[in-house]
Order: sequence, then C-alpha cells, then structure tokens
Amino acid sequence: MDGLEQRLKKQVELINRIETFFELQACKSEIASACNILYKQSRDSSNALREAQKSMEYFRNQLCHKFAKVKQVMHRNELLMLHLMEQIDKTPNEKALKEQNPNTLLVSKESKKSSHPNLQTIDKMFLTDYQKSPFVSKMKPRCLSFLDFNICITPEEFEQIPKYMKGRESLDELVGFLQSVVVSCFEEKYSLLYKNKKAVVNQQDLALWKVFHQQQSAFPNSKFITQGDIARKLGRLIDKKVNAKLTMLRHLHILQETRSEGTVYYIWSRE
Repeated sequence: MDGLEQRLKKQVELINRIETFFELQACKSEIASACNILYKQSRDSSNALREAQKSMEYFRNQLCHKFAKVKQVMHRNELLMLHLMEQIDKTPNEKALKEQNPNTLLVSKESKKSSHPNLQTIDKMFLTDYQKSPFVSKMKPRCLSFLDFNICITPEEFEQIPKYMKGRESLDELVGFLQSVVVSCFEEKYSLLYKNKKAVVNQQDLALWKVFHQQQSAFPNSKFITQGDIARKLGRLIDKKVNAKLTMLRHLHILQETRSEGTVYYIWSRE
C-alpha cells in the first residue's frame, strides 16, 4: 500500500507540473519580458556579489594589515603625547616660585636630592633619540623606557589566539610577561648596546656589550633579543610555559622567531 501511495503522489506531481507548463505556455507572450528582466537582474546580482567578495578579500589581505600598522602608530603617538602632557603638568613654574620666594626652588631641588640620593629617574624616548643623547656617554646607569617597544595587547587581539595555544593563560598574564620580561630585555639590551664603550665600566656589562655587537651583524636592520637574553632575565632556562607565551606573541606578530648559527633570535615585529 505504501508503495502504491508513493506512485500515486508522483503521478499527481507530474500532472501538476504538466498543467503548470501548459499555463505558462498559454501566457508566454505576456510573461516573457518580465522573465527576461528577472533573469538579467539575477545575473547583475551575482556579478555584484562576486565583486563584493573580491573587495572583502582585498581588504583582509591588503588593507587590514596596513590599518593595523596605522592604528599602532597612532596609539604610540597618543602615548607619547600623554607622556609629554604629564611632564608639562609636573614641571614647576620656576618664575612664579622665584617671585613668591627666591629660595623655594633651590630648597625644593636640594631636598629632592637629599631625600632620594639613589633615585633613578625614568626617561621615555625613542631609540634614535637615545643614540644622540648624552646618556650614551654616561657611566652611571639610568632607568630608560623606549617608546619603540611601547605596545598594548587588546582583548580583541587576545581572543584571536587559538584556544589550544592559550590554554589557561589569561590576558593579564601574557601582558605581564611581555612587559616584565620581553620588553625589559629589549630595553636593557639596547640601552647597553648603544652606549659608548668607554662608558661601560662594569666587566660583566662590557662582556655583554661585546656579545651584543657581535650578534648585531646577523640582523643589522632589526631589533632583536635572543633566547639566552630571556633566560638570563628569568634566571633559568626557558620552559614549556614560557615557550607557550612566546608562541602567542609570535601569533600576534609582536615577535618573530628565527635561528642563526645555533642561536634562537626573537625579532621585534611591531612598528
């Protein structure tokens, strides 16, 4: 019975199609122009969809990367402007202080020196400015922060990292590792690398200064640190957990890993 019902249904569908065909044939002259217009519109829609797809692919492959670079430069300049504004706000009006009390400015400066004899001020600058500054010839060490390595990992960027790569790592942990280990290694290295040799009096620093200059020939136009620099900063060898963090930073295009003559290099990729 089921088979017979299926056959009857198919026959009814066939009869309906034949009837529809005859109806269309009867009014062909009336609907032909409308069908042609509909066909043309469907082709135009298909062409528009293909062009939109090409535009999206061009944006993803070409413009998206450039947009990210422009955004990074804007963010870096914004941080620099904020830093300069902070310095302006903190700078005392010496003329006004002298008019109120000529000895106030002198006392304030002396009190700062006496109360903080070993205080190292933190200066923010670009590496190109540092190379031209008096710091490169100063023997006394100074805490420096280079704007070349000023970077911020956004939550959106962190979410783009695959789950198998992140594991249980959080954004705060990755940012903490980036700032306290990776960026710190870059700043310590280049603050020493660009110093004049006569200004490096510590024998341990002098040995590092020579090693840094020897390594610089491998990638003369890039800023980089080595696996040994990170291990020296951590005080231990790089384990799986540290290597996982470095893998995530490579995925975010902050670092680029390469090898040369048995040495693992981490090149700074962000501009």
